[in-house]
Amino acid sequence: MLLRPCTIVLLVLASLRVNAASVTGVIIASEAARSQAVNVAAMDQIQTRNRSGLTDLRSMEGAQNQTEETRRGLEESLTSYRELAKKEPEIYLPQVAATLNDLGILDSNQNRIENARKEFEQALKIYRELARKEADIYLRYVAITLNNLGILEGAQNYLEEALRIYRQLAQKERETYLPYVATTLNNLGMLDSNKNRLNEARKEYAEALKMYRELAQKEPETYLPSVPMTLNNLGLLDNA
Repeated sequence: MLLRPCTIVLLVLASLRVNAASVTGVIIASEAARSQAVNVAAMDQIQTRNRSGLTDLRSMEGAQNQTEETRRGLEESLTSYRELAKKEPEIYLPQVAATLNDLGILDSNQNRIENARKEFEQALKIYRELARKEADIYLRYVAITLNNLGILEGAQNYLEEALRIYRQLAQKERETYLPYVATTLNNLGMLDSNKNRLNEARKEYAEALKMYRELAQKEPETYLPSVPMTLNNLGLLDNA
């Protein structure tokens, strides 16, 4: 049996001391800058329709070059932030962690799984340390990194811990964190459906659907696409 649910979401970090968030099934706008998050299968996707083979080749080369430039920039930033963090850890450790997370996403999309795992794990360690001192600021980033590790490794325990954190945060700031609860439920549903745990997946999708419908009533442009996405995932389960 082959299920093709959609869509797993990796979470990108852009800025740290923030309040608002916007999440959909495919795109997650980071809390302050609303920069796009990255689907694990979609980074540097090349649109080839109605193009010649030569144009496609040049486009692919350009995308690869751009990706490598992005990698070099992130690696240089990481080196600089680590040096700065030795002297001022409270200021620069969060930047180290955020850059590690972005490198992890880049490596995930390039199928450099071991590199991505190390980067996410290092970021998680830093965020856990920061959250012990300033939970109100950094606990959310523990959950983001747990989500990314859970997707990378197909690890239910990481996703479940992320879900627990988001539920906890949503009790205090429902409008901010309810989208993250729904997205993590969707990711868990996909993991369970792919492992043939259909009853668990159905419950997770159903709860995510309820949340997306609530969110779509207030912000249809942002959240309405997530309603049919989750209905599609539920339909796949019923067909199975």
